[in-house]
Amino acid sequence: MDTLCQTPPVASEAPTQLQQQVQALLCDRHAPEARALFITLAGYVDRRLQTLVRNRYADLLSGAEREEVVADVLYELLNGALSGFRGQVLPELLAYVRRISDRHCWKAARRRIRERDALDGDAGDVVRAWSVVPPAPDEAVVYVPECPLDNRDRDYLIDLLASGSRAELARVHGVSRAAVTQRVQRIKQRIAKMSALDVDATEAWMQHEARRAAGELR
Repeated sequence: MDTLCQTPPVASEAPTQLQQQVQALLCDRHAPEARALFITLAGYVDRRLQTLVRNRYADLLSGAEREEVVADVLYELLNGALSGFRGQVLPELLAYVRRISDRHCWKAARRRIRERDALDGDAGDVVRAWSVVPPAPDEAVVYVPECPLDNRDRDYLIDLLASGSRAELARVHGVSRAAVTQRVQRIKQRIAKMSALDVDATEAWMQHEARRAAGELR
């Protein structure tokens, strides 16, 4: 009689396809199923953080910092967080991942707020003095391109850049502005007949001389 009243053992539920994918991602990340789930999660985390940064933290987190947060979220998921997932379908998994993503994004924003507030105070100048910012390559090394133009055209363009305008060059040379315009047009026609390589070299030289005329270069 007692045997008839006993409750039959409950059979354990078979894992769903999503749960199998999660286990595969935790055990063998190179399997096709694991790779597919990883791509899905990585894309979702990136889109979620794009939305958060755009709507809440646009003045705090840059694109590079957002990418760092994405990497931090994926690292946490693959190093233990996914093992705590108990759902059965993809929407549940994405909701689980969203909470982790939001937490990482909030922590990164809070850290940037603290750094900004610290630099706004009297200690800001001291902290900035500790940080050495190396010069960019274009600031440390200046490449002077060779100009394919002949000396007369080259000197004329240098005078034009130094004058700042065609009208001023015409005044200095005692000619009409139309004469300066005609000379410049003839130089442009000669440049147009050059090879593509010489045209690029001429443009690079012009940019360099324009910076020199503006006082950006010594």
